Amino acid sequence: MLKPLRSEVYRLRRRWMPYVMLAGIVVAPIAIYVLVYVALQAQLAAMANGTIPSEPGQEAALTQTLRALRPDQVQSFGLSIVGGIANLMLIIFAASQVGTEFNWGTLRTLLAHGASRGGFLAAKLLAIALFAVLLFAVGIAAAIAGSFIVSSMSRSDLSGLDLAGLIGLAARGYYAYLPVMALAALLALWSRSAGAGIAGGLILTFMESTIAGILVQIDRNFANIVNYGISRNAQAITQVPDAPGQPPDPTAVALPDAGQAAVVLAIYTIGFIAVAFWRLRTRDVTLG
Repeated sequence: MLKPLRSEVYRLRRRWMPYVMLAGIVVAPIAIYVLVYVALQAQLAAMANGTIPSEPGQEAALTQTLRALRPDQVQSFGLSIVGGIANLMLIIFAASQVGTEFNWGTLRTLLAHGASRGGFLAAKLLAIALFAVLLFAVGIAAAIAGSFIVSSMSRSDLSGLDLAGLIGLAARGYYAYLPVMALAALLALWSRSAGAGIAGGLILTFMESTIAGILVQIDRNFANIVNYGISRNAQAITQVPDAPGQPPDPTAVALPDAGQAAVVLAIYTIGFIAVAFWRLRTRDVTLG
């Protein structure tokens, strides 16, 4: 197991994709923080000098949005940015890491040099999981940096960053993305194509989330069904607790409890990985 894993890590260090993704997860959160801050300040300035009309409550809403950029709000605003970017990147990365072995015809070479099919896939999945940890860590650091940058620009309060709470919520977000990574890897392996794995992973992930949302809006009773899908259980794991004293939204459809969500996501992850191992064991790799 260690030898295939070392091989995976070595090849990751030689490929350009991980470095591009790490650079993207650094630049994107900071850029979004700065762009949002600049846009909000421009609107407030325009309303103050009368360039654009100010509707009742609009200025207060913009000021409240500015408060969301402060370090004490990174758990909600910053982590949502990182999570959205990481979701796309990890689907692409997981499918690419598995599918390229077929696209490049390197799987037969690895097996001919003594690697077992199970060891190959286990090392591949572990390398994907380890890179996901690095991606999340770098993204969170970038979100914190972006928050401090715009807060310094506006001379806002820089205190209140709950690093322990942020790490805990990020860990839950990481856990919620495990089935998505496993699904993308499975699709790439099944189709022998990185492109098909990426497209299938993106389509199925966003389709499931969209359909679940539509069904719940049509009839709240559909929550009893869609609460066993991936998206709503991922939301249950990653949701930020309401602020103290803030009343719950009476129109919101209750998400699964965290215990159920953890079990359901684990079942999906283990199931996708089990199917991937079965498929690789029965697959004819003479063409891959």
